[in-house]
Amino acid sequence: MARPPRIEFQGAFYHIITRGNQLQTIFYDDHDREKYLELIEKYKERHGFKLYAYTLMTNHVHLLIETPKSPISKIMQAINFTYTNYFNRRHNKVGHLFQGRYKAYLCDKDNYLLSLIRYIHLNPIRARLAESPFKYKWSSHRDYLKGSKSIVETDKVLRLFSEKPSQARQLYKRFVDMAIGIKGDGSIYNVHNQQILGDDTFIEKIERSVEILHKPFNRPALKKILLSVSKVTGVAQDEIMSRSRNGRVMQARHVLVGACREVGYKLVDLQSQLIKRELSVLSRWCSASENKDKYRLVQQVFKQLNARLQA
Repeated sequence: MARPPRIEFQGAFYHIITRGNQLQTIFYDDHDREKYLELIEKYKERHGFKLYAYTLMTNHVHLLIETPKSPISKIMQAINFTYTNYFNRRHNKVGHLFQGRYKAYLCDKDNYLLSLIRYIHLNPIRARLAESPFKYKWSSHRDYLKGSKSIVETDKVLRLFSEKPSQARQLYKRFVDMAIGIKGDGSIYNVHNQQILGDDTFIEKIERSVEILHKPFNRPALKKILLSVSKVTGVAQDEIMSRSRNGRVMQARHVLVGACREVGYKLVDLQSQLIKRELSVLSRWCSASENKDKYRLVQQVFKQLNARLQA
């Protein structure tokens, strides 16, 4: 069965699961894990997302993310792409590190926030990597108990238990510990259409919210994206496709590659169908599109595409 396009909009709340390619190990040691968390912090600041929980396993990662600004595809592309480059350099590897498509379950935050946090923090226990969640170093469970500043939005969650910090931490710990050794809550596996976790009311709300936003994810033709990039940047299409090294032209190319990647095209697609450049060059342009100013232009390209699709 074909996989549906990602549902992305401002304020979306996701349970992310990203796995190693063919279940390979993605963290060889603590240095690797620390690097991955550094990248989460770096891109959290850049893209303004909120992180509610994480667990780093041997061959996969669980993240609980809310996206007030940037789409989840942009966030995960940045984290995984940068980490893969680091990992391959450090361990003398080549090729893909992560499985082709990470799982991004769009969740009803009001009804599933706490159960998902507990599920994620108990993942190492179910895998028998630790006897208790507190003894597992590479999850955000300790952040909820320490009360110190971290990359996780602990305050917002703990207030759901009590306005008094010390009491909130005790109640949170009890909430997590009471589920140790008990079969997981099956409701978090009841996913609609391979990607939505919520009841019928939530699903209807999401469908109304993304009715317009969904249209760009029908993958507009590459030439249509090129046309929109030309209009947004003011750089002629033939200039974008030329060998010019002019600053404005280079910026337009970065925006073009970023927009194409956003809607699901692979770099090899661009190389074979649109831009005759080495994949290493296209990869650099893709990274360059993460610049705040250029990413703002990418969003303008999407608005341009939306307008044309609705006309």
